[in-house]
Amino acid sequence: MAEKGTRLGVAYYPEQWPRDRWHTDARMMAEAGLSLARLGEFAWSALEPEPERFNFAWLEEAIEILHDEGLDIVLGTPTAAAPAWLIERHPGVLPIDINGRRQGFGNRRHYCPNQPAYQAATERIVHELATRFGSDPRVIGWQIDNEFGGRCFCDTCRNAFREWLSRRYGSVENLNASWGTAFWSQTYARWDQVPLPQPDPWDSNPGLALDYRRFMSDSYVHYQRLQANILRAESAGQLVTHNLMGFRFGEIDYGKLAADLDLVSWDNYPGLSPDASYQSSALAADAMLGLKRKKFWVMEQQVGSVGWARMRSPEPGQFRLWTYQAVAHGAEAVVFFRWRTARFGTEQHWHGILDADGGARGRYRDLRRLSVELRELAPLLTGRSSIGHVALLHDYDSRFALQAQPTNAALAYEETMQRHYEAMRSLGLGVDVLVEAAGLDRYRMVVAPNLYVVDPDVAGLLASYVAAGGTLVLAPRTGVKDRFNAIPERPLPAFLDALCGARVTDYMSVADHEGATFGDDGSETFEGEFRGWYEQLEVSDASVVATYRDGAFAGSPAIVERDLGGGRVIYLAGAATRSTLDHLYRRLAHRRGLTTLELPWGLEVVRLDGTSEGELLVVLNHLARTQRLALDGFRWNDHLSGSAGEGSFELGPYGVAVLEGIRLAPASPTG
Repeated sequence: MAEKGTRLGVAYYPEQWPRDRWHTDARMMAEAGLSLARLGEFAWSALEPEPERFNFAWLEEAIEILHDEGLDIVLGTPTAAAPAWLIERHPGVLPIDINGRRQGFGNRRHYCPNQPAYQAATERIVHELATRFGSDPRVIGWQIDNEFGGRCFCDTCRNAFREWLSRRYGSVENLNASWGTAFWSQTYARWDQVPLPQPDPWDSNPGLALDYRRFMSDSYVHYQRLQANILRAESAGQLVTHNLMGFRFGEIDYGKLAADLDLVSWDNYPGLSPDASYQSSALAADAMLGLKRKKFWVMEQQVGSVGWARMRSPEPGQFRLWTYQAVAHGAEAVVFFRWRTARFGTEQHWHGILDADGGARGRYRDLRRLSVELRELAPLLTGRSSIGHVALLHDYDSRFALQAQPTNAALAYEETMQRHYEAMRSLGLGVDVLVEAAGLDRYRMVVAPNLYVVDPDVAGLLASYVAAGGTLVLAPRTGVKDRFNAIPERPLPAFLDALCGARVTDYMSVADHEGATFGDDGSETFEGEFRGWYEQLEVSDASVVATYRDGAFAGSPAIVERDLGGGRVIYLAGAATRSTLDHLYRRLAHRRGLTTLELPWGLEVVRLDGTSEGELLVVLNHLARTQRLALDGFRWNDHLSGSAGEGSFELGPYGVAVLEGIRLAPASPTG
């Protein structure tokens, strides 16, 4: 939390509305408790209506009106939507897809980040904006572009990719050796022989597939840095950010993108996907928090119905609930999208705080009540952070490599991460999602469920963590590829087989409803099931936790563990079902001395570091029915309702509670 508590703001588009409405909008924003406004990220044609003819007068006026009502400004660089005159002058800036089709004008992100003409136009508009507003105290920060994404396959990208490869490998001979181009007579004699990926089948060479994804990701990192350098050269301490798209977006290495930002911000639309669970936004928030290991902003937060061709509407109370979820997971500021529902364009279904007619109805009233609540909670929440009990490792090379060779639906990167995350979060454990394996010593448990690509350095960090007393959980298809997307000449899991004390000798890829069950013969029976993918293990220096009862490998180990120093490594030899993971992580949490909660589906608890009175629990009910949280033996005080009591706590549909006085201190680890 920032010193002033959680700040609330709104995306505002004055260029889309009559000037005589601006004063009314600014006054209503202030009366609703807003203190931030994001402007300008899609206004290039209004800011530069003709090449090198700039019109900032309207923006100056809008900033002044908003600031007079107490709102600070975050300015967006407008490069996400190029104006028509730029496309007419330089049609080559339009991106080309993998099938060779050039995108047309009239949408957004219709540009190739590697095009020199687009970079020059970008430098010009960003420099003009930075020169004018870089020392303006009303402007506290900059949002670069908007939601980077898209892969281009134009000739410029082809040449830039070859230059990128030349820097990476140094020689064609090194590239040939790394990619294994002897396969299918793909050996290259010159850089200009290296092709772009092909549409179907997607990439005949896995090394090419992985490197092109890395290259396009680096292209956006470079394009962002181009803008950030200009802004910082003219800035008087203004923050620089970019609005990322949470965890589910898999085209850009957000770890690298975040490195050049002062803070991470992201766009949160919990109601957009019909397949998303209430934990999807929680995972996204924790992934954004982990990029810089510090708090973030939500730059776009859903407030009403959203959708493209079809709309999806939130239930009454969810707008408030989603905001508290973001705050609990680490949001210092929440900027709502948008102020007023658009009358024109493709986002007419994306409802704002006000309706398209400018009327203030239910969403505006909800916002006013929410801002009062958060202001009253500020003394309690300021300076608090969520407690991270477990680290979940997130590797972009593994993610990119599995995009090229998905292997089996049971191994899908995003779904696997979500399944492990949900199992731990449903026990009330705090999960930090990290993009690097350094600095793990503070965690009692580290989970790496998708470490498909591994190198000796990462393997060494994980081995050191275990040797120092940590518990490491690895899942199937670990260590299959090296950083060149080649299969190492080592037993699987490559570079980690000695650490695990076991090796993979065979595997079964089956339909998602097929698999194998397993159990143990101990006094504390551990039963479970793998579906879609399961492996055969040969044990050398590990203990067998569970044995297959059926399937192709019946009678052989399904889960093994190995003690090393004061720590332990566990290897799951298959894609575990959610109920299996629930059982596994409950056992491991108990062994590691981590206090758990019994949470029914739909009830989320975020544990914040506490005071002498105990932890602070933010309790979120994501269902349309009352739910009960078992707090036997604890007295609690809810700072939102003012109620107090002992034992079980009930929370109504889509309700929120902030409970103080709960002591859930970790117990001592057991064997």
